[in-house]
Amino acid sequence: MEQPVDARLIGDLLDSHGAALELYASGWTNSPEDCVQESLVELARRLQPPEHTVAWLYHVVRNRAKNAGRADRRRVRHEQIAAQLAGERNQQTISDIERLALPEALEAMSAEDRELVVLRIWSGLTWQEIAEVSQTSSSGAQRRYAAALKQLRHFLEPSCLPKIVCRRS
Repeated sequence: MEQPVDARLIGDLLDSHGAALELYASGWTNSPEDCVQESLVELARRLQPPEHTVAWLYHVVRNRAKNAGRADRRRVRHEQIAAQLAGERNQQTISDIERLALPEALEAMSAEDRELVVLRIWSGLTWQEIAEVSQTSSSGAQRRYAAALKQLRHFLEPSCLPKIVCRRS
């Protein structure tokens, strides 16, 4: 008769099979430790252990690792598409001279102001989302953003050539 699922069983399984389970999961994902941990938590939730506990654990780790690998690939693909679209959009709106001066101007700003500019312009977040990220009010984020844009404009205006009309927003 098998012992019930308790902390000792989980600990014994982790000690005797943890490294092998992580190695097994690493064939599908970059986070094999998470897959093993989640599988052990799933086992702990059971009232009775499965008939072949070790085989069951490998099966669950395999499924979790495959799911994590698919999620990683989807996330990377979506990030690449978003970066490509953002790059295309930015190339259409920023002159070459401004694009060269922009990193230097952003670096001269405070971290908080730089965060607001990046969140609003490049990430496209709403004011409410920015407020949540920066742990401030929506109106406070908007005021700080306006001040940050004014500061950014001050840094960028000297880089504009006489032929280029500096945009005002």
